[in-house]
Amino acid sequence: MRWVLRKIKRFADKFLGIKTDKFYWRFRHIFDGSWGNDYLSEKSMNLSYRKFLINKISEYFPFGTILEIGCASGANLYLLSEKFPKAKLYGIDISKKAINVGRQYLQKNNIKNIFLEPRGTENLKNFGDKSVDIIFTASVLIYVAPDEIELAIKEIFRVAKKAIILCESHADSPDFLYADHWIYNYELLLEKYISKEKIKITKPPENLWDGNLSKYNYIIEIIK
Repeated sequence: MRWVLRKIKRFADKFLGIKTDKFYWRFRHIFDGSWGNDYLSEKSMNLSYRKFLINKISEYFPFGTILEIGCASGANLYLLSEKFPKAKLYGIDISKKAINVGRQYLQKNNIKNIFLEPRGTENLKNFGDKSVDIIFTASVLIYVAPDEIELAIKEIFRVAKKAIILCESHADSPDFLYADHWIYNYELLLEKYISKEKIKITKPPENLWDGNLSKYNYIIEIIK
């Protein structure tokens, strides 16, 4: 199914240009009705990259609040809630369908410390300045087009208090690249907001992802 959806997206690229990714994720449930639930499956919960990401976030404890941008139906937040039941965990995603699936899952499992809202990546207006200790993403900014990435980064810096952890595609290039998703030079993007000494870009272990994600994905850590 995934390769079929990717072919549809590539076809749509010809007509929608850089806006295709936003359209694709907002309405993916129309083409793949089970994807919101698939994120909460046992197989999905046990993916290696999730465990790696949760361990990376755990290194920043103590914290009281966490925000995931592009949370889908909340699998990462659910795993965090198991480990940090006293923290308040927030998630936003462009897909209302995925958010509704996540809310139903939380209600069914009586999870009280996760709060999900349907919002775009750059829409953090409900969060005050420095109101969230840790903000993280997991292969989400790769779907934010060049004309919106600056706003997304600016909002993340406005809201984050302690640290930012971005699991995204990065390349040491003077300009962005495109390989079915957007690849940015995060050192260049972030230097407007913080000194290079506070930016740590590392390559995760091999085989956490498939294809281009395995090639380009990095962990970008920003200490505020």
